Amino acid sequence: MPFVDVNRPRFLRLAYKAATLDHARYNIGTYKEKTLHLVLKNYFSESRTEQEVSLSGYIADIYRTDKGIIEIQTSGFASMKDKLEAFLPLYPVTIVYPIPKVKWVSWIEPESGEIGKRNRSPKTGKLFDVIPELIFIKDYLKNPNLTVRAVLLEIDEYRMLNGRRSRSRKRGSTRFERIPVDLFEIYDFKNPADYISLLPFDAAVEFTASELSSAFKFRGRDVSAMIRVLMEVGAIERIGKRGRSYVYRISDK
Repeated sequence: MPFVDVNRPRFLRLAYKAATLDHARYNIGTYKEKTLHLVLKNYFSESRTEQEVSLSGYIADIYRTDKGIIEIQTSGFASMKDKLEAFLPLYPVTIVYPIPKVKWVSWIEPESGEIGKRNRSPKTGKLFDVIPELIFIKDYLKNPNLTVRAVLLEIDEYRMLNGRRSRSRKRGSTRFERIPVDLFEIYDFKNPADYISLLPFDAAVEFTASELSSAFKFRGRDVSAMIRVLMEVGAIERIGKRGRSYVYRISDK
């Protein structure tokens, strides 16, 4: 099953420890390793002997002899290519990608360091949000040694009021730190069925990119990237055109 068992009490313990002891609020962002990365790394292995292991000329976030390599990727996937090229021929690799299902945003005044009121973001993250990001590693997605693990979280995000594209200084601002608060779901993408199970269409239903966009509320490049990824892994296939639009359906292969 693509859903992975969640140990919420353990996650909450690690998140509380990181936020209150190792990464106190007044020290946000002063550590080399960000809190989100730290908590996820410790959640999947608290053993120091399994963390930051040198393998094939690179440092793996986690290496467990029974489960292979686990990489915590808190930003884009483009930087993963070299590691995947080195790791995948030799080890099973799981890339962990956090997605904020619930996000609270606090703004920091750069001059004083004052932290403003905590407000909930209207955006709600979903498991399938990871799919467009996979366009950067699409050439590796069918490798049997690769698993992409989406982790749905509640997150406190701190941003600097240093944007220059609006009077509020919020547009174009810098993300300073993300602190995980809670854990909801973990889902593994490994084979076409894992992608298909999240699609809102029955097997016989034909759909266009526009209809896929409406279902997932993706726009522009994200829709295009999602379609390319779904085709790459064999989850959907292009079967023709409807006017000027290509038509797709879930692959029956």
